[in-house]
Amino acid sequence: MDILLTDVMMPGMNGAELSKAVHEKFPEIKILALSMSGQGDLVNQMIDDADISGYVLKNIGKQELIKALEKISGGGIYFSEEVLEEMTRASEMKKENAEVHLTNREIEIIRLIEKELSNKQIAEELFLSERTIETHRKNIFRKTNTSGVIGLVKYAYEHKLI
Repeated sequence: MDILLTDVMMPGMNGAELSKAVHEKFPEIKILALSMSGQGDLVNQMIDDADISGYVLKNIGKQELIKALEKISGGGIYFSEEVLEEMTRASEMKKENAEVHLTNREIEIIRLIEKELSNKQIAEELFLSERTIETHRKNIFRKTNTSGVIGLVKYAYEHKLI
């Protein structure tokens, strides 16, 4: 059994793109991704796009790497503990975002608020009235349970909206 051991962050083609291409051309090859950080949303994307068999952090010891390779070569999967925690956190955030029900327009407005644009500037940028932007802003603060721009921007970063 062949196992592709790939870094996630590489110049040119990144690990996610490489994994997807290898999976499409050689579906029998198992893929173990290595990274400095276990970004949960990226791991979930690589599972969906490339059916990766494992994901470990670069700071693991030799024993854990051997364990991961043995488990994958035996037909199993291996995700290090920190990566599993990140995947869970990313799934919870995605669910939380869905529950908040921000529209694409509201997310677009949040991104413009983060750039410190005024209601008038946002209205001009989106070809809407200033009053419409004010209404969107109220709805955004209500939905995200925030009361000011700093809280909203913090929420947006935590939930990967910007």
